[in-house]
Amino acid sequence: MAAQAREYHWDFARALYLLLGIPFHAAVVYSTHHVWPVSSPEPSPVLTFLADMLHTFRMPGFFILAGYFAMMMIGRKGPGPWLASRFIRLGVPLVAASLTILPFQIVVSTYSETVTGAISPTSFLPRLVFRLTHFDEPWISHLWFLYALISCSAALAFLVRVCGLRQFRWTVARLGDFAVGEKWLSFSVLAFVAAVIAWTLPHFHALGGRGTEALVNYNQYAVYFAFGVVLYLSGEVKAAYGQVGRAGLAVALVVAAATLVSPQTVWSHALILISGVVAALAITGFVAREAARRFGRPNRHVKRVVDASFTIYLFHHPVIFVLALVFAGIDWPPVLEFALIVPAAAIVSYLIHLGIAKSPLLLFLFNGVERPRPAKTDGIEALPARL
Repeated sequence: MAAQAREYHWDFARALYLLLGIPFHAAVVYSTHHVWPVSSPEPSPVLTFLADMLHTFRMPGFFILAGYFAMMMIGRKGPGPWLASRFIRLGVPLVAASLTILPFQIVVSTYSETVTGAISPTSFLPRLVFRLTHFDEPWISHLWFLYALISCSAALAFLVRVCGLRQFRWTVARLGDFAVGEKWLSFSVLAFVAAVIAWTLPHFHALGGRGTEALVNYNQYAVYFAFGVVLYLSGEVKAAYGQVGRAGLAVALVVAAATLVSPQTVWSHALILISGVVAALAITGFVAREAARRFGRPNRHVKRVVDASFTIYLFHHPVIFVLALVFAGIDWPPVLEFALIVPAAAIVSYLIHLGIAKSPLLLFLFNGVERPRPAKTDGIEALPARL
């Protein structure tokens, strides 16, 4: 397959999904049902709805693009070298953030419990020591997506290696083309799988309690990663994905809102699963369509945001922890506090990125990338070309 021209609009979409983590997590602070380590004493139904709606498509969109770029790079590097590079690109920031960001968050969240009266001040230190020395959800936090990406990457590399790159690409492309051509059959398969999952999940959760439930939650986006792989390989899927217009978006938003209702039966759960997948694909398809129309050319502002988006995602989380703690002691309307937290978290996180970008070591630790060294020619250092 000939090398494809760079598709600049995916840069905008990738940055968008990562940056939407800021309003999402800021809104979760005021959620009526999300469990958040530093919660506001005054929840907001409006911000709860906003967080839930962002959740329906934000991470699906991110994993779709992750699968898309994964297949693109495997085609260029081969499964082995690509997976090795992914272990560095994702694993190094995972370790660095786990040793720095997560302990800080645990300190802030534990202290917030003394501020809200959930624990007494004398219980702060024992509770903190216990949380720092016992592995649980606070030691995963928002870094779960790195664990999920590593597992998805390893699975994809294994499949490509076993099948062979050429055979894998041909098979997946044909399946994708067939699925678009036989839409009702594809929908029937989706409905059947959703029904099986809806029936199986309660039994699976019962086997290991919180452990198996967390395992499902952290790996549920593998289906979108797989769709991203198909999206890259199948011309028919790619053409259909980019055809969602404003009317389709409106319908998808209504469907997404309907999925926020808690299921009462196996069949209602299956229906919600089907609706969630359809809504996520439609909304992210609209984003892809608009991105292609408006950001199909190199844009220095988009590139700047793309370069900063990974660092911003890592650091906006602890910044929101601190801001949520500050506003917990201020009796302002939740929407006003939210409107202040979002830009403040974005600005502070971006400033952190600018500081990290100045240090090759920090850039490697928190982004997993090495700044290319300038080549020397006859004693003169040549500036590296910008790709």
